[in-house]
Amino acid sequence: MMMDNNLKKIFSQVTPGTAFREGLDNILDAGTGALVVLDANGPLGDLIDGGFELNCRFTPQRLHELSKMDGAIILDGTAGQIKYANVHLQPDKSFKTNESGTRHRTAQRVARQTDNLVIAISERRNRITLYKGDFRYKVKNLSDIMTEGSQAMKTFERYKHVLDRALQNITLLEFDKMVTLSEVVTVLQRFEMLVRIRVEVEHSIIELGSEGKFLEIQLEELFKGVLKEEENFIRDYINLGEEGFGATEVKERLLGLGDLELLESENIAGALGYGRSAATFDMELDTKGYRILNKITRITRKDTEKIIGKYGVLSKILELTEEELVGIRGISMFKARSIKKGMKRLKTTAEWEK
Repeated sequence: MMMDNNLKKIFSQVTPGTAFREGLDNILDAGTGALVVLDANGPLGDLIDGGFELNCRFTPQRLHELSKMDGAIILDGTAGQIKYANVHLQPDKSFKTNESGTRHRTAQRVARQTDNLVIAISERRNRITLYKGDFRYKVKNLSDIMTEGSQAMKTFERYKHVLDRALQNITLLEFDKMVTLSEVVTVLQRFEMLVRIRVEVEHSIIELGSEGKFLEIQLEELFKGVLKEEENFIRDYINLGEEGFGATEVKERLLGLGDLELLESENIAGALGYGRSAATFDMELDTKGYRILNKITRITRKDTEKIIGKYGVLSKILELTEEELVGIRGISMFKARSIKKGMKRLKTTAEWEK
């Protein structure tokens, strides 16, 4: 699939609620079929034969009426102006196509040759198909997209609950100094699975356009802070044996894993910089404390860096008195008390929620 930004740009032009989508749906409902090109990359030149030049403002009604002729309709890149109608397109046949119908074969070749967005509407199949470069997508109807989006959101909610429970469990283990690599790998798997499910929900939201606003708000609320917490979690447990190896590199390794590879614990351990043998998973680890300290609202990220920079791991930080915390430059007595109370509150909350 194309990069997300390109995908969003494509769907933003054809989402329900836009004037362009209304015009496409009108053609589909009338059963006339059409071939529409959004010419965003300059004149089509030798590809155009015949037809007539219009250069008039786009309206859904005009698009529908022009589709009753056999030729292609050429719009500008924003679908704000109709440039040509009843055009015969002649793409280079060296650009391969796996489509069967004449209209769809032409659409795929033009998209590959010009990298413009090309839309083929089939009266026989009652379907809208998008082409851009090598990208091809069959547009679903609104009710199907809504159903898929709702199902994806329910899956997302379930996995968010699973992640929250895993984080509660490892928080207690961190306070009791009983974390092993096995628990760390499990939590990181949960983070990455949630991130991937989020992408599926986002695709549905993009396709829904204005109809997907409620799902978008729901997703934003549930996903708030997840990426930052994952970053802090990775920083807590990353094995810094490699020079220049940080949280960004771990994320890149994780992104490079396929969905099935993500289920293999050895791959997660390897991404963090640990060995892949079974014995390694019983290794006891001491969290540095980035995730825990960043939950205390009274201290800044800079304060967190100073504390961990001096003491290294959470187990040592937990043993510090308020006076010892004040000895760190920039940590006032107010902040020291907030840290001690915050740590106690986080442990109590984790115990109560479990």
